[in-house]
Amino acid sequence: METPPTSLPSESHTELALSVERAYREAVVVDRLGALWSVIIAKCLLAQWAINYYTIPISGLRFIWTLTLTMAVIATVLYLQAHRAKISFFPNQFRVGSAVFVGVMINAGFIFYAHFALAAVTSVAAYAMVAALMGGWSLVRATLRRAPEPLMAALLWWLVAGLILRAAPEFSMLWLGLGCLVAQALPIFAMVMRTQKALRV
Repeated sequence: METPPTSLPSESHTELALSVERAYREAVVVDRLGALWSVIIAKCLLAQWAINYYTIPISGLRFIWTLTLTMAVIATVLYLQAHRAKISFFPNQFRVGSAVFVGVMINAGFIFYAHFALAAVTSVAAYAMVAALMGGWSLVRATLRRAPEPLMAALLWWLVAGLILRAAPEFSMLWLGLGCLVAQALPIFAMVMRTQKALRV
């Protein structure tokens, strides 16, 4: 018996369209989460810089970093549950980008350990190297996503690295915090808005 003619797309095409739309929506969820985390890290860095620069008698580690990151982790779990997203370091659509990001964070950890624990690296060199690493990761994202926003983020991060190298040591953390806000959060928010607009079309 022949299948009656219909104007609806075939089942395989429908499944493909749904898979593509689901991938875009998952990308929006992860990108928005990354932008929010960038704002959180920027807030911690800027607050810590203010504590150090103005000699405010408060423990930044206890009242800024610990409290903020604890609440951020709880909010992240609830956010992913609300969007029914699995918590995974290597989701399929972001496997390469996630691997590069984890590598960048490990390298940044070694740099901060060399600076804070061993005093083997100056604050200017440490923060400039981290900014340059973030620029490299943004360039990888721009290549993988074929999007202009991560490329702009890479250029901004490298500009921040140059500014840190030329600034006074007491302002290096300030520039890194501003970099998290301007070179990381804002480009990601712009990419999220562009992706959401494409989904509505």
